[in-house]
Amino acid sequence: MSTREQHNDIDARAEPPKMKYQDFLEGLGAAIFAVDLQGRFIFVNAQALQILGYREDEANELVGQHFSKILAAEQSQIAQDLFRSATEVKPSILEVLRKDGSPVKLEVNGAWVRQHGRRVGALAMAWETAAGLAKPDAGQARELSKLDLTILQLLAGGLSNREIAQRVYLSTHTIKDRVEKMMRYFNVTRRTELAAKAARQGLV
Repeated sequence: MSTREQHNDIDARAEPPKMKYQDFLEGLGAAIFAVDLQGRFIFVNAQALQILGYREDEANELVGQHFSKILAAEQSQIAQDLFRSATEVKPSILEVLRKDGSPVKLEVNGAWVRQHGRRVGALAMAWETAAGLAKPDAGQARELSKLDLTILQLLAGGLSNREIAQRVYLSTHTIKDRVEKMMRYFNVTRRTELAAKAARQGLV
């Protein structure tokens, strides 16, 4: 039996994974929203419900509703226009509304979902932003997301990009990109300097 035949034979006998896709999405550590091509929620995970002030047994209050239900009025039409026309889902900061009407800002990233080459919906991953922080060299305000702060804390603990990526369920490339952006933001050139500056500002 050839190596390839052996490999195929092993694959054929392998037990299929038991984890359902919902369990996988719940374990990502971020708010997850899935919408169909009309922009209606088809899945909202526990973290998303918590951020928006819903109990887990209240998911049906969102599922089936258009995503504009959770957007501040001034952002709703813009978001709907982008959803209809955008060729890619770009990272952005959005102000959304909790169940009680209070606003919360989320850093949102996502991707179109395609089936047989056709767009069928979108999947968004979001993190609640932290309080605004002043940029040291320009005196301008910026918001670091909780993901940024988590990355800073792990980086300050001596973890490599690969190790951080494993902790937050993102690619090593994504972590490298975010670390480099934070280094430019804090005007430093080394990871140790970034960790030190973040520590002086009380971020880690």
